[in-house]
Amino acid sequence: MFRRLSIPAIGVDAPVVHGVEPENLRLGVGHYQESANPGERGNLVFAGHNDIYEVFRYLADLKPGDEVAVYTASQSYRYVIRGWRLVEPTEVAVLEPTADPTITLISCYPYLVDTQRIVVYGELVGG
Repeated sequence: MFRRLSIPAIGVDAPVVHGVEPENLRLGVGHYQESANPGERGNLVFAGHNDIYEVFRYLADLKPGDEVAVYTASQSYRYVIRGWRLVEPTEVAVLEPTADPTITLISCYPYLVDTQRIVVYGELVGG
């Protein structure tokens, strides 16, 4: 279903894999299978490593207005970043469904220390 995830502002262009287990994240950006699909109402959640495979190393450099594109076999969906925050690894509320079509990108933070999680969030603007 998903093909790729692109974040031009930080040089990300990576395949999307289903699942967020370590073996999944070695292959690309992982989609939380319980989360929404692109373009749907709800929270579309992706995870990626910041160090070992470094696909999400520069999430903290994203600014409001930066774009994320999610590609499926037949369509692309554009999301605009609204902000980011740091949370404890146990704070799973960031995975909860939303009323509107949103996107959440998650990685460990800070680089090579990984005591927290960075959570970048945005909203659908085109698809």
